[in-house]
Amino acid sequence: METSNHLTCLSYDTIDFLILSKYILFGIYIGTNDDGKRIDFENEVLPKLSIGSFLEKEFNCKHTEDCNVMLVMNKSEFDEEIQKKIVDYTGTAFPATGNFAVSVNTSVASRIMDISYLRLIPKGIRKRLNDCGLSAIGFTEKRQILLSPDNILRSFLRGRI
Repeated sequence: METSNHLTCLSYDTIDFLILSKYILFGIYIGTNDDGKRIDFENEVLPKLSIGSFLEKEFNCKHTEDCNVMLVMNKSEFDEEIQKKIVDYTGTAFPATGNFAVSVNTSVASRIMDISYLRLIPKGIRKRLNDCGLSAIGFTEKRQILLSPDNILRSFLRGRI
């Protein structure tokens, strides 16, 4: 069984949020913190979701650096319900490429990581936490939480549109 994976790590003070890198086309540092719902990038206007403050509030953590990183994803990785909610929330249609941006307000790194220490959420609370985007949790120097991109976006968009 493979015990390592290519993951994107969103590093907060007490938690590292992990996302399988296959969901992220690329990331780029965009400097200023902008809570706008769209961004002009490479001759396209991308819908943009700013989830940094949401993660801080939901998981009681703080960003480790003052920065704004845009992670570009493609709508083809997500079901039509989430695609529609992204368009409704941002008021911006997907460009021909199908790309959209998720911005976070902390440092981001791409890592090959040993995932053997990650554990599934206990069965009694698994459904509720999966609905919030949590797939697995591990404890090393700080908590490490494997996020499900579709569920974390669904949780972020819940009640916002």
